[in-house]
Amino acid sequence: MKNKLLHKGFILFGLFLFFSVLVPFLPSSVATAMADTGKDKIEACRLNVSYLVLAKDTTFPLKTYNLSEDAKISFKSDDEEIASINGDGLISAKKVGTTVITATIKQGSDSTPLTCDLTVGPAAISVKWTQSIVILSLDSTETLNVILKPSNTVEDAKLTSLNSDIVSVTPGGRASAKSYGYAELRAYIKNSGSPRYDACGVIVTSAENVSKLEDYFSEHTELDQILKEDLCSALDQFFNKEFDQTSSSNLITNLDRYLNDTFTFTKSK
Repeated sequence: MKNKLLHKGFILFGLFLFFSVLVPFLPSSVATAMADTGKDKIEACRLNVSYLVLAKDTTFPLKTYNLSEDAKISFKSDDEEIASINGDGLISAKKVGTTVITATIKQGSDSTPLTCDLTVGPAAISVKWTQSIVILSLDSTETLNVILKPSNTVEDAKLTSLNSDIVSVTPGGRASAKSYGYAELRAYIKNSGSPRYDACGVIVTSAENVSKLEDYFSEHTELDQILKEDLCSALDQFFNKEFDQTSSSNLITNLDRYLNDTFTFTKSK
């Protein structure tokens, strides 16, 4: 009997200690854990870029990652004359110079600034390929170059192929000949919001015809009098529709005849 009473006494004493000593500390511990979680969330936020170079009169969307649903974000530029940023994070480059874009994230009583160093440089006003016509043998590659003006522009030309099945081109200008035919490569600049481009024609042919075509275009300087877009269109028609390099011979003879019929050149006597 005494043992039972003693056992019950220990149980009651244990419960008393639990509720009187341990329980009062639980709300504080839980609150601290929640505060730490909120701080961790705001510190996990990141911008998509921490350093950026933009050409004058261009825009760029600044984005924030790991932003929680209850967080608020505001943006500002240290120099609005060089670049401004709206409430959605869209940066507008206005003037050549440097500034800092700050995104301030607030969550409850916590806040943290995220910064992006921005340099605004001159935009390109002209673009030109260093070669107007390039001859490649099948499965070969060649790096092509463009000239941008002014020389200190921070803008890069966007390179693309109008027929990537015949010739593909990388952003760095590496052209790859994939199949026989003709492809027009274009180099674009934004030109204050109005895209401008220069064209380069690439002919893919057999290895034995590369030098023959190069000699042909070098000797027939009268082709330089034709508008580039008209010559590109004629070469596209000839190599991709009129002439089959896999089954026909006399490429140079047929090309010369086709161009003379198309542009009706007057030959000197």
